[in-house]
Amino acid sequence: MGSDKLSNKGAKSSLASRADRQNKTTITTVRKKPLTTYKVPPLTLRLSLSDKQKVQDWVEELQENTNRKVSAAKLFRALTAMKKDIDNNELLEFINDMQ
Repeated sequence: MGSDKLSNKGAKSSLASRADRQNKTTITTVRKKPLTTYKVPPLTLRLSLSDKQKVQDWVEELQENTNRKVSAAKLFRALTAMKKDIDNNELLEFINDMQ
């Protein structure tokens, strides 16, 4: 049962064959995390379903107004590029008021 769970997560036993055993130095391996097009692991944001929907709605709204593909990652990169133009005090007020 335990090996089924590991197999579903991409793990495989190095004891599968004698040839495998001779070439392996570890007992179990797990697939590498996927990389983004920028060759870095993706940033995981923990958002509620309603917050995820709000971000997706914003992305879709922006997508309608441009000829370029807009993604949540592109939205965050744009926001970080605009950091100097954002009022930090106002932003902190919003953050402090969040539940």
